Amino acid sequence: MSDLSGKTLHLFHTAPALVPVFDALAAEMAPGLVLRHTVREDLLKRAIDLGEATPEVIEAAASAIVEETRKGADAIVCTCSTIGAAADLADKQTHLPVFRIDRAMARESVGLGERILVLATLRTTIEPTVALLRSEAARLGRAPVIDSIVLDEARALFLSGNTDQYLQAVADGINAAVLDADVVVLAQASMAAALRLVNAGDVPILTSPRLGFSWVIHELSEHSV
Repeated sequence: MSDLSGKTLHLFHTAPALVPVFDALAAEMAPGLVLRHTVREDLLKRAIDLGEATPEVIEAAASAIVEETRKGADAIVCTCSTIGAAADLADKQTHLPVFRIDRAMARESVGLGERILVLATLRTTIEPTVALLRSEAARLGRAPVIDSIVLDEARALFLSGNTDQYLQAVADGINAAVLDADVVVLAQASMAAALRLVNAGDVPILTSPRLGFSWVIHELSEHSV
């Protein structure tokens, strides 16, 4: 548990369901930390409608993140993997540190095996996640085999509001996929809640919320930002 009393962390989401997830993590891991949330569902919708997070979508998201940094905070975190590159772009455009929540997950996963399987419920999330994994692997001088699967059925359930069925579909997808990987990466933060339904044996399954939040609060604790 970190003492971050007096620090403010701004979280930039594209899904409102992630607000309580990070509120709970903060209460557990850094109860003195003040959280602020911005939800921009429109940015993810644009990426989905276009079939990918185009440069225009990334630039729009980066501009929106930079605008949020002007409202007063010690750091900002982008919790959406689809527009994760916007966090890297915004980090170069503002004096505040801008983190992408999935970077810690990517860093850990590339050190766990030679076969990485990325699972997502949105096709738009695959390319940004794979690109991040390759970048982190190259930093370590590694070149793992990275495969990906999109759980289309789970996405349909999520969009229809069937949360329990969505999580079960994600868990079923994980259980069916782990035999072909040394490590499984859940590309979207919203998938993390399905882990309680998974029986994957010894295969590590990594998610971004807890790993990413732990990394961010460590950075806030170590550095005066």
